[in-house]
Amino acid sequence: MKTKIGKSKGSSLSFLTLLPPVLFVIILGVLPLILIIIWSFFEPTEYWIKPHLTIAAYLKFITLGRYITFVKTLRVSITVTFLALIIGYPIAYFIRKVVREKFRNILLFIFIIPFFLSYIVRVFSLRLILGRYGVINNVLIWMGLISVPIEGLLFNEFAVHIGLLSSYLPFMIFPIVLSIERVGDSTIEASQDLGAPFFQTLIRVIIPLTKPGIFAGCIFVFVSSLGTTVEWDLLGGVSEFSTQQMLESLMMALKFPSAFAISTLILAITICALLLGFKYAKMGKLFETLE
Repeated sequence: MKTKIGKSKGSSLSFLTLLPPVLFVIILGVLPLILIIIWSFFEPTEYWIKPHLTIAAYLKFITLGRYITFVKTLRVSITVTFLALIIGYPIAYFIRKVVREKFRNILLFIFIIPFFLSYIVRVFSLRLILGRYGVINNVLIWMGLISVPIEGLLFNEFAVHIGLLSSYLPFMIFPIVLSIERVGDSTIEASQDLGAPFFQTLIRVIIPLTKPGIFAGCIFVFVSSLGTTVEWDLLGGVSEFSTQQMLESLMMALKFPSAFAISTLILAITICALLLGFKYAKMGKLFETLE
């Protein structure tokens, strides 16, 4: 009887302990997302919206050509994610499996240092590198490779890609480093002892075992790239227009249902990606305690 009473008290205490953070997540995290979905089907008024269900906002997304900007931003985010994976995976492997342990934290800290600076300042500094009289053009002219500055390095989609990679590459590296941590050296040595060369071991052993980290990194980079405006504003110039800039314009014009509809589409894509990650890439294993 005492045991049952003790368990009952313990369950009640656990419930009361978890209640505040659960309510916090529901009220400030989940509820706003649900409201955005519901409001996307409302009808706009002069200054807000009214509860009259309609799909007009989604029809305008197609008929007014807003989907073109959405698809373009989606394409850039996918490309940046792919490039971040190609660049970030070798760096993560090098940090975890090649570098000595005493230097490993130093390298990871180097990737963290830029985050201590202002986000806008970090992105703006790329203009000093890619600009007409920036570092790259000055070095190429000094080396005699070009006689006049290259104009196409800034204020275009190329510059946006560079800015997004610079900003979010660490988001790809850190989950992969954590995932590679779970691949024991004995596993790699066993594969090599069986006669498999390094490249074959990488493809058939290491990469499959690090899928959770790969997918988590892809999610972080993709969602971050999809939701940013600074790189588009400072590096893309007036010729490049992103989904987030379109959302800002719609909100300023008080076209709230249209903005909510586009946000709902972004939310749907993100949720689908997360579900695929947890189901097929077993992304949840990444957050298990390392042994």
